[in-house]
Amino acid sequence: MTTSDAPRRRGRPPKLTREAVLATALEILDESGHAGLSMRAVSERLGVGKMSLYHHVADRAELERLVIERLLAELEVPDAALPWRERITALARSVRGLIVRHPNATPLVALREYSDPESLRLPEAVMRALHDAGLRGVDLVGGARLVFGYAIGFAQIDLVARDSRSGAVSPMESLPEEDFPHVVSSARLTRGLSFDDQFELGLQPLLAGLAAIADRSS
Repeated sequence: MTTSDAPRRRGRPPKLTREAVLATALEILDESGHAGLSMRAVSERLGVGKMSLYHHVADRAELERLVIERLLAELEVPDAALPWRERITALARSVRGLIVRHPNATPLVALREYSDPESLRLPEAVMRALHDAGLRGVDLVGGARLVFGYAIGFAQIDLVARDSRSGAVSPMESLPEEDFPHVVSSARLTRGLSFDDQFELGLQPLLAGLAAIADRSS
């Protein structure tokens, strides 16, 4: 048998790691959404048998949880010494940015409960800032949900309107003013504002409302 006729020895496949599994799962989530994320899809993308994944994750539910915890752990938490308004602003911006970068993760971010300490830094930081503002008990819980709800909800507007032309005239501007004075006025006032500017615009009454609740509780 000549050298050219000798059977080729296959190299050992690269060692499978949990990090590789989670990175691949996130790729699939970004591309195909929650419905497309499965143990089979991840194993096929990695070129390994499905059973190989079970050395690293127990099932699809744990896979989803670990992917979202991985994303949340990457978010920066502001210095606790900063004023509470600055912290809430920074945290809301972070959540919005996460959803814009990974829109298909929205249902999991919004609904999943977490257990990883790193991923819990974000909700803990929001609640600590609200506690420092003076909110207590159910007011604190409601305030935290308001912050997350606003950031996630606005990110959805970002995604839907991403292709809209900045400065374009809204059809709401042509409505009869006598019937819709506030709608027409708001459409004109916000024309030309970027989504970043509009996000900041909405944060101001949110922060003022939280401060008012804290004052009422004190």
